[in-house]
Amino acid sequence: MRYVLDTKECEFLGKGKEGAVYLTPEGYALKIFHNKRKAEDEAKLLEVVNDSRFFPKVLFIANNMILRDYVQGDNLYDYVKKNGLSYNLSIELISLIEEFKRLKFTRLDIRNAHIFVDKNEQIQVIDPRKVFIKKTPYPKEIIKVLVKLDLFDEFLKNLLMYNPQLIKYWVNGYNYFKYTSKKVIRINMYAC
Repeated sequence: MRYVLDTKECEFLGKGKEGAVYLTPEGYALKIFHNKRKAEDEAKLLEVVNDSRFFPKVLFIANNMILRDYVQGDNLYDYVKKNGLSYNLSIELISLIEEFKRLKFTRLDIRNAHIFVDKNEQIQVIDPRKVFIKKTPYPKEIIKVLVKLDLFDEFLKNLLMYNPQLIKYWVNGYNYFKYTSKKVIRINMYAC
């Protein structure tokens, strides 16, 4: 049996560097890559993280396409700006990074646009990239969101209640974020 998918029947969700994403009539996300190798790379990664609740499940992979669960919700920044930072969401963020460590990711940072929070404050991640290639020891983007919304102190209070052993890691992450942010500002100033 051959399955033919007509994107005309799908809702266009967005386009990025690697391809376009559609919502199928059945409620799944169809990602069509420009490059078959990129599709294979993402498929391999999604197989590695298959047992993790933080990533969508893959239904099938064919050529330059991946059909996976559709991830609902708002990106982290929009969600927290609208709803605030609860204790439960703080724990979810901590658990996400601990899961990255368990999965042996070397890049513990993920773009805000790729972190989705649903109405139950559950997180899912889409488009994880270069997680075994790049080395970023701290979640700079999560810290950046919390700092920008003036909620990093609230996050640390929740962290202390939940697991005080992790406080040093997150404080070091904050210092790493500040250092790398200043470095980028200095480079941009010299480029002018």
